[in-house]
Amino acid sequence: MSAQDLEPYDFSSGLNADTLRGFMVWCARNNVSDIHLQGDNHFVVGRYGRLLKASRFVVADDTMANLMDEIFTPELRPMVRGGVPSDRAIQLDGDMSGRWGLKRGERIRFRVNLLQGSAGRQDSTIGWTLRVIPSDIPPLESLGLEPDLMGNILPSEGIGLWGGITGSGKSTSLASTYRYCLDTDPDRKVTTKEDPIEFILGRQGDVLPPLQSQVGKDIPDFATGIRADLRRAPSVIGVGEMRDRETIDAGIRAGQLGHLMLSTTHINSPGEVFPRLINEFPFESRDAMAWSFLSVLQYVVVQRLLRTTDGKRIAVREFILFDYYLREKLAAKPWSQWGHDINSIIRLEKRRIVDQAWQLYREGRIAESELAVVMSPGQRREFEEGIA
Repeated sequence: MSAQDLEPYDFSSGLNADTLRGFMVWCARNNVSDIHLQGDNHFVVGRYGRLLKASRFVVADDTMANLMDEIFTPELRPMVRGGVPSDRAIQLDGDMSGRWGLKRGERIRFRVNLLQGSAGRQDSTIGWTLRVIPSDIPPLESLGLEPDLMGNILPSEGIGLWGGITGSGKSTSLASTYRYCLDTDPDRKVTTKEDPIEFILGRQGDVLPPLQSQVGKDIPDFATGIRADLRRAPSVIGVGEMRDRETIDAGIRAGQLGHLMLSTTHINSPGEVFPRLINEFPFESRDAMAWSFLSVLQYVVVQRLLRTTDGKRIAVREFILFDYYLREKLAAKPWSQWGHDINSIIRLEKRRIVDQAWQLYREGRIAESELAVVMSPGQRREFEEGIA
C-alpha cells in the first residue's frame, strides 16, 4: 500500500475512548508517524511525510473534549485550557481478549503534545499531536550508518550528539544505539532521562534493563537527572535534549568524569553545535565552557528524512568525528571559528546532506521538489553547473 492509498479508519461502531485507542493501534500498524486531532476537523495522520484524512467525518470539539477526559484525566483539560501546554505518553498494552487489536504482551506507545489555540471556525480548541513510537526498536545496523560513524558510535566516554529538526529520526537513532550497546556490550550500564519516555529499551534477558526516568514524573529536569546518575555508576547516560545551560553543564561534567552521554539538539549542521550550546552561557564563561566541551565531544551527527519516489522516506546525514588531530587543529583558533572549520571539512569531503540529496535526485530516488527541503536555489545552481 502506498502513502496515497491509505483508506480512512472504520469508525462504524462509533467514536469513544476505546475506538480511539483502536484507531491509534491501526495508525501504528499502517506506518503512520504522527496523528493530528483537533475539534471541528477530520482526524489527520502523517505518513511518509504526507498529511492524509483518516476519518470520514468531522469530529465535534465537545466530542474531543470528552475523549480527552477519558484518555487522560479530567484534571488535564482545565490545565491546557488555562494556557499550559502538556506533554504526555500513552501506552497501550494488549491482553488475552485482543483489546484494541493488540495481542497479549504486545505494546505500543505514543508521545502526545496537547496545546490550545484557534483553528478554522473554532476560536479555542485543543490540538493533539501524537507521535507513534514503534514497539520494535530498529537494529542499529539497519539504519544505514556510514562505516566511520558506526565504528565510533559508542566511545568509552565523552559526549555524542544527534541534531536535526523535529521528526528527523533522532530519537529512533538514539534508541537503536542504546539497544545496540545492551546487545553487544551487556557489561555497560545504560540509563536515560526523557521528556517523555518514548521507546521502552529493556528486554527480557537483559542483565540490567535500563532505568528510564521521565521529566516531571521521576525527575524535575534533565540536569538533576544527570547529576543523580553520576552517583550510580552508569556507563551510558541518555538525555532527551541538550536544551538549557544546566543540562549542557551537567552533560560536560559527566563526560569529564568518564561517562558517555548521548543526547540531541536542534541544529542544521554539525558546526552549529558550538554556537548553539556555548551561547547558552554568560559571555565571560563561554571560552572556558567551549574548551571543556571540545575536550569531551566525540561526534556530532545531523540527520534529515527525505521523501522518496516510492512513497517512503530515506535518512541522509552529515557528521564529524572529534579525534586528537581535529581537536589540535581547532584549539589553535578562537572557538567562534570552530563551526566554520568543521562545516568546511564536511563540504570539502562532499559529505553534506545536500551532496547526498543531489545524488539521490540524479539516481531518481527523490523527486525534484525534495531538493528544496535541504538546499537553497543558489546551491541548486552550483550543483547544476558542477561547481558545488
